[in-house]
Amino acid sequence: MSQVDVKRAFNKMKHDLEPWRNLIVLVDSVLNWEKNYYPAAIFGGITAFYLLLWVLQLSVVTMLAITGLFGVLFDYLYPSVKRMFFNIDNWSGDQEAQFERIVNGLTNINLQIMAWYDYLFINKERKSCMFVIGMSGMLLTLAWIGAIFNNMLLMYLVTISVVMYPGVQNRGLLTHFKNKFGSSLTNKMEKLRELAKKQE
Repeated sequence: MSQVDVKRAFNKMKHDLEPWRNLIVLVDSVLNWEKNYYPAAIFGGITAFYLLLWVLQLSVVTMLAITGLFGVLFDYLYPSVKRMFFNIDNWSGDQEAQFERIVNGLTNINLQIMAWYDYLFINKERKSCMFVIGMSGMLLTLAWIGAIFNNMLLMYLVTISVVMYPGVQNRGLLTHFKNKFGSSLTNKMEKLRELAKKQE
């Protein structure tokens, strides 16, 4: 895809998300843990939500209907409610830069999803037999995991992982743990080598 197409997709998404920019910037701040209590609030909110789903034991159709209902109501009420929570005149240059960074990231994700969709479903004549076997194996493995483990627990763990990832990445925790684990593993390997040399 050319730079012109990417720029056009960016401008379209920015225009479409313009009414939601205050909320998007706020959600981005929460997901990136700009305040120290945000991780606990995220974890507690998601846990409470899944506990409520577990207690209510709703069917899939009921959950989809309720989710759609909340989505429609939120979409309808947000324009009038946002004036109470956000000061629209107080939009700063930093917030605009943050909003453009978010839109750029969302545009890249959208373009990657479209490219994967084209690869998986559009260009069928280019696919080999190995591709079909590999995809079938992955989907059967996913079906097997879904049959063995509790689906609510799996969805809870996936949701926690996806929602916590931006904050973990922003704080550099993955790099910190990787360096710490890597250095401790290297030290243990060195000790084992020294022990092996002494025994020789």
